[in-house]
Amino acid sequence: MLKISILTPIYGVEKYIEQCARSLFEQSYASIEYIFVDDCTPDKSIGILQALLKEYPERAQQVRIIHHDRNRGVGAARQTALMAATGDYLLFADSDDMLPEDTVEKLAGKAVSSHADLIDGGYREWYEGKAGRLQKPFDVSDEKLLKLLVCQNIITNRLWGRIYKRSLIMEHRIFFEEGINYAEDLFWNAQFMFYGKKVNIDDAVYYYRTDNENSYNHNISEKNLLSYFKSTRRLIDFFEQNDKEHQYLRATEIGIVNAYRWAANAQVAFEKVDQALAYKPKSCLIRLIIKLIKKGVPVKKVNLIYLAYRRLYTLLISAPSAVS
Repeated sequence: MLKISILTPIYGVEKYIEQCARSLFEQSYASIEYIFVDDCTPDKSIGILQALLKEYPERAQQVRIIHHDRNRGVGAARQTALMAATGDYLLFADSDDMLPEDTVEKLAGKAVSSHADLIDGGYREWYEGKAGRLQKPFDVSDEKLLKLLVCQNIITNRLWGRIYKRSLIMEHRIFFEEGINYAEDLFWNAQFMFYGKKVNIDDAVYYYRTDNENSYNHNISEKNLLSYFKSTRRLIDFFEQNDKEHQYLRATEIGIVNAYRWAANAQVAFEKVDQALAYKPKSCLIRLIIKLIKKGVPVKKVNLIYLAYRRLYTLLISAPSAVS
């Protein structure tokens, strides 16, 4: 039986941690390792978790709670959990979300039958106590999935709703970076998908909460944007060093436009984007789009060019004789 490590960072989730943890402890699958990382949460989250463990004595011995001595951010918390894990596959579960009770059983079963590196499942958004419609994983080739990921805003960067083979992570040193606490999943997933092989299951294996206003995704501050720019820069570095055939840089350049669009909408100085990315796109059209944004052309107008170009690119990579 495969051992699955569930990795959960904890910070400021006393309102949600009980519901999350119950869904983890009530999994139908037996061979699970639970690793919670207390990132110096200022509330009662850890106390609630510890009290809950008394109701699940059969799970308590499978649980580790690791305490940071200071608040280091979600990137560091994920890395702490990753390095502590001993399972065959890793499952990332955010502490305000939930799992259906058969999630691990389904994902582990598919891992056994397929021997794939990444088992990708469907999910449902969770809002005010109700589950939304099923969102199935993209059924495309591994190469196209990675290109769509780094184009950005086509598929989600999500870590959750999947399991990842730990041996591949350790072999290629696919780690999180302290200080990158927003879009940390973009760079991390891109690295894993570059090396790994994926299979899908269409069942919902995750409930993603959308009504937590304190989550990172609801607080796109300048600090979070700078973290996102840093993650994008790491993405560029990775492909320049490892993508010898340059399959993915064009897609990454399309994604770079997104950094400038977000900066314009958030009124973040473009100089900060330039400094963080430190990259001149090779595509003349991408350079033109960025120039238009910097000149103050309304983003809605720039989008007419940008989205048309992105759409054309996605059609080209879908063609049988597609070139990258």
